[in-house]
Amino acid sequence: FEDALRALKEVNSLPAVCGRVCPQETQCEEKCHQGKRFQPVGIGFLERFLADWEIENGRIHEELPEARPEKVAIVGSGPAGLTCAFFLRRLGHQVTIFEAMPKFGGMLRYGIPEYRLPNLDVDAELAFLPKMGVKTVLNTRIGDDITLARLREENDAVLLATGRWVGRKFGPTGPDIEPAIKFLWEVKT
Repeated sequence: FEDALRALKEVNSLPAVCGRVCPQETQCEEKCHQGKRFQPVGIGFLERFLADWEIENGRIHEELPEARPEKVAIVGSGPAGLTCAFFLRRLGHQVTIFEAMPKFGGMLRYGIPEYRLPNLDVDAELAFLPKMGVKTVLNTRIGDDITLARLREENDAVLLATGRWVGRKFGPTGPDIEPAIKFLWEVKT
């Protein structure tokens, strides 16, 4: 299982999340060559199983290279920011994630309903980042609490991975129609 998990993490930093919420049946499983003659590989089940096995048995040790001098600031701790932090840290970069909310995870935590992705699973999936040396700064809004100019001065690179927190209106409009993001936020909090 450890070898399979290492192979999976070469391309996927969030297998527990992907195994629970990604629509594998219309993405990777639909394109699986195995499905031409047999059943496609159940990649979602495989990701979830391996991630759960890792959480239950203790994280596999990440072999990190010697620390490099480059510093990277990541604004936003949703899937894009977390994935970038994981792979940059694996390359030895010093990484700090800045998050406006009180907990990191972005839409994983605040936008996906609890029945689909429980916060306990998000916490377990993200627990490895601090152990890898990724720093997190919570409750910090860029522009209010710290300027983008300051981040650029103090870091070699800045990734803006703020996600899409503003919902779009589509379909019927009217006073009773709310953007989905606002609805999901209210359900989660």
